[in-house]
Amino acid sequence: MHPRLRRIARLTLLLSLLSLITLPAQAEERVQLRITNPFENKTPVAIPAFKVMGSSAEEQHLAQKAVTLLQETLAFTGYFRMVNPEAFLEDPSQTGITEQDIHFNRWRSSGAELLVTGSLTVSGQAIIGDFYLYDIFRQKSLFGVRFRGAGDPETNLRPLILKLADKIMVTYSGKHGYFGSRIAFVSTSTTGTKEIWASAFDGHNPVQLSRNNAITLTPSWSPDGTKITYTSYVKKKPDIYVQGAWAGARRDLVTAKGTTNITPAWLPDGKNMAASLTIDGDQAIYLLTEKGKIRKRLTRKWSKWGIDLSPVFSPSGDRMAFVSKRSGTPQIYVKHLKSGRIERLTFDGRYNTSPAWSPTGDQIAYAGFKEGNFDIHVIDARGGRPMQLTRNTGDNETPSWSPDGSLIVFSSNRRGSSSIYVMNAYGTDQRQLVSLPGEQTAPVWSPNLTQ
Repeated sequence: MHPRLRRIARLTLLLSLLSLITLPAQAEERVQLRITNPFENKTPVAIPAFKVMGSSAEEQHLAQKAVTLLQETLAFTGYFRMVNPEAFLEDPSQTGITEQDIHFNRWRSSGAELLVTGSLTVSGQAIIGDFYLYDIFRQKSLFGVRFRGAGDPETNLRPLILKLADKIMVTYSGKHGYFGSRIAFVSTSTTGTKEIWASAFDGHNPVQLSRNNAITLTPSWSPDGTKITYTSYVKKKPDIYVQGAWAGARRDLVTAKGTTNITPAWLPDGKNMAASLTIDGDQAIYLLTEKGKIRKRLTRKWSKWGIDLSPVFSPSGDRMAFVSKRSGTPQIYVKHLKSGRIERLTFDGRYNTSPAWSPTGDQIAYAGFKEGNFDIHVIDARGGRPMQLTRNTGDNETPSWSPDGSLIVFSSNRRGSSSIYVMNAYGTDQRQLVSLPGEQTAPVWSPNLTQ
């Protein structure tokens, strides 16, 4: 069994307290939820209609929309399976949503293990939600919370439900999800020119970030998620730029010293970055300041084939994975930055590229070419036998991990043109993330922008 699977199999998940408003009548308990592989044994969750505290049509509409959004969000994680409402034997929106109103035996017969109840109130330009999570088998309330969104209720409904989903994830897994994160990617859209776009974690609301009117590639998020660096041909050759992570943000040139400046990536400190620069005819990786000043060279020339590119750093910042042709074919190497020692990581296949560190730093995902196609693989960061996650679905490339390490986003041309897909960290539940004109490639997941 793969080491990660063994770890998951014996994982004990603890309740964590969040800095959220707790309802006075509910004392949040720390309980242990034991699961095997969460992606193979999805936890069944019942989410009945939310109670509407007023009588307006707007509240009815928002309550229905809230249930659907929560169901979709929890199902997206891969941890949960929604119980068919036809199996429900009572309606908390009519009988009550608090613990004294819940008949646990009735819910147990529906096949659910967890139950979410809630109520929504629209008060002026604000929306208020009271929510409860119940462990049906232990017949316990796991939490009660109140969330308030000031401003347009329709606009604030999604953030409110995502807070609830994150609260459920913390209760279930002991850590935050990725509901405050974004995914940047390259898209040709309708213009045919590659530009940087970004969407929410689930593909919601894709927007164009760069408007360079030139080929723009390889986005990389700053550690705080406020900026993106990328390569663009604005000046008719590949140079590195930084801009704010929002549409219309100012674009700043980082470096134009080399003839080919590509594949920038931030260090975890958020003050420095690395990139592959061609200086004096030698393509190597350099450490740069955010303003583009070269601090030092990180890789040296091995031979005329010694091209080094695609640097990416471990979460602790002590190691750098990169792609090099020093062995004759593109392979992934790891440099220990303190000692300077470099180790070859991949040996399986003749073309391996696009390394991506897992958030825990113990694994690296990459794209490897075998049997005529690129596929996504995961390998222990110390080396060993890789695990192939995609197969027989065209080319699957450029993986990137979600902030919690449970999902991997990647590009695939399995339906003809390239688009953005997501799967869990074991390769199951593969599905398309965005639907846009043109082609979408090179996705990269941001850190969580809100907690």
